[in-house]
Amino acid sequence: MAEGARSVKEIQQDFAESLGHGDEVIWDLLSQTMADLLQKKIRELIPDPRESDDKKKRAAENARNSIFTAVWEQRETIFKLIICRMAIITLILPLTGKYTNRQSLTSIIYVLVVPEETGVANAENSVEWSCHPLFRARRCISDEVGVDSSSSNCCMIFVDENGRVYQNWQSYVEDNELPPGVMVAPENGVYNIREGSVKLVKYVTPAGTPKYKALKVADTASAIGAFGSALLTGVAIFAMPIAAPVMAVGAGVGLASAGYATARSAGQLIDRGQHEQSINVTDRAARGHWIGVVAGAVGLGAAGATSAMTAATRAGREVGTIAQMTINGMNISSIVISGTGVANGILELILKSQDGDDVSTMDVLQLSASLVLFTHSVYNFRLASTIISETQNSTISSYRKTLSNRQRRSFDKIAKETQRLRGPTQGKMDIIRNVNEVPSKQQFNDMFKINKQLNERGVRPAFASDGTGIVLNDQVKVTNTQDFRANVQHNVGPDILGQVTEPIPRGYEGAGRTGSGYARVLFRNPTSLETPETTNMDAAVRALRDCSISFACGIALNLKEYGDVIFTNILNAESFENLIGNMVERFAPEVFDLIMKLTRTFMESIRDDLHSVLKIFISTETVLFKMLEYILTIYEEITYELIKSKFDSILRAVKDHFLSLNPNNYNGLLIKCDKCMGFYNICKL
Repeated sequence: MAEGARSVKEIQQDFAESLGHGDEVIWDLLSQTMADLLQKKIRELIPDPRESDDKKKRAAENARNSIFTAVWEQRETIFKLIICRMAIITLILPLTGKYTNRQSLTSIIYVLVVPEETGVANAENSVEWSCHPLFRARRCISDEVGVDSSSSNCCMIFVDENGRVYQNWQSYVEDNELPPGVMVAPENGVYNIREGSVKLVKYVTPAGTPKYKALKVADTASAIGAFGSALLTGVAIFAMPIAAPVMAVGAGVGLASAGYATARSAGQLIDRGQHEQSINVTDRAARGHWIGVVAGAVGLGAAGATSAMTAATRAGREVGTIAQMTINGMNISSIVISGTGVANGILELILKSQDGDDVSTMDVLQLSASLVLFTHSVYNFRLASTIISETQNSTISSYRKTLSNRQRRSFDKIAKETQRLRGPTQGKMDIIRNVNEVPSKQQFNDMFKINKQLNERGVRPAFASDGTGIVLNDQVKVTNTQDFRANVQHNVGPDILGQVTEPIPRGYEGAGRTGSGYARVLFRNPTSLETPETTNMDAAVRALRDCSISFACGIALNLKEYGDVIFTNILNAESFENLIGNMVERFAPEVFDLIMKLTRTFMESIRDDLHSVLKIFISTETVLFKMLEYILTIYEEITYELIKSKFDSILRAVKDHFLSLNPNNYNGLLIKCDKCMGFYNICKL
């Protein structure tokens, strides 16, 4: 459970601004060869534990593998029929969902759960919550001819943090395994911002409903009944005889509990199958359910056969030798299988206890059912015989978590610059060296307060290599940030910023940057005017649009000169700014200018056509990144004359790249979805 000063509404607003874009449905598009990118994203969500615990590391790795497999398999669809004849169960398993032409088209959202006592009405304002990531994969589109690209009112597939797959949003709302409470999520599983606010919906989680709680009570009652019956039977076997009426009542309660547990295990297997979780016996959870189903089927069958034999014997009818051998065989099979269930149940409790996991009522119920079947089978086997014959970054991350949001933003900026200057290896060493000196957290508040002035003067702070302060543009060292802030804000003391005579230095050469010797200075143009087109931009994008870039050679370029089409389609301002920074470090001003014009041409003349074909939002930074990737990969020496001569070739190459990732296949009619207003297509593998 996470607590903080910020409310659920504010947290979801932050997520929406980071992961959404107006009322667009945002997707990450990955080709069949880009599985490693998805794996890296999941590793960020579920990192290895800080402590050196092999079991916890294996648990984290298993969780990552489950989520990756579930998300990645949404590229294809196969329906598999599994029949367990003894348990009379039919499982129809939608193993995967091939709706995006073999490409992976996903996005991530977050569901926040507040405690039950908060209530639905006050859930958005709660500052106590737990956070649960949820992957979304596209299934349907709004029409069959490819004109409308919206999927917001269509079926989407969802994969939760347990690797469970849900075929639509309603299925997730009704069948999720979130803790008891009120879930607050983006409307229909999509971050939409209207009139500046994210649209949220609230539901009581299934674990918080009366039906679920009643089921838990039934599980507990059945487990208690089964344990009582097993104890009674054990006493009868090993200690002293029990009166027949008492044994009859105990046996009835025990077998009823075992029957209930068998039905619950079968239901859990069906649920796992429907949500594309592993039902292989090698999976710990699935194995317990399978043992429960098989042990129940065999044990209850053996009990019934024994009762029939006993009734026949009491009636004076002869029970043949073959019948006796069959019943003994059934009881022996039940002893072996239910004994395996007892051993597996006890092992599961031990492993969960060691791993710090919660023991569920289902775990206890399965153990009790196996125990009661085991003891009754042993008892029945003895009874049958008598009648017939007479179972490195953990340190940084730990320190960062102790900071407030404002301090963390300042720390992240300084740490990022430190690594940019000195490379990942040395940079992290310098950060850790500063962290180990236990600096006052107030220094990050001081640096946050003067961040705007530093940006305007073209100054970037980094951690000093000796671990005793901040260094400006890798030139001027500051050891007292409080005095530095007073100097910048109130002109107290000597002009420290005036001592910074060097421009922002080039990045670490060992990181693979070529460096052109051009330094970037971003500063806001005070005379910028708002236009109707710019009113849809968020504050960070508007700030970028109103910036200029000053090269060391004296040439300055205004970003707004490249047109509003560039800025109205930026999804992540920080990513765009980083790309601009890399371009400034690599290219001469005229090459930079030409690439930006290439991007504008692409966004103006090609993007809309791609949008209608791909059915996904294509951001400016994605186009710019792919353009840079192509140029840096194909051409060895990048000059203005080269880029100008290859203008059309570059545009065509980037366009072909996006078309190659087309998640839609319109060869043949699309299928009308019977769950929503949309259509989908299933491709052949």
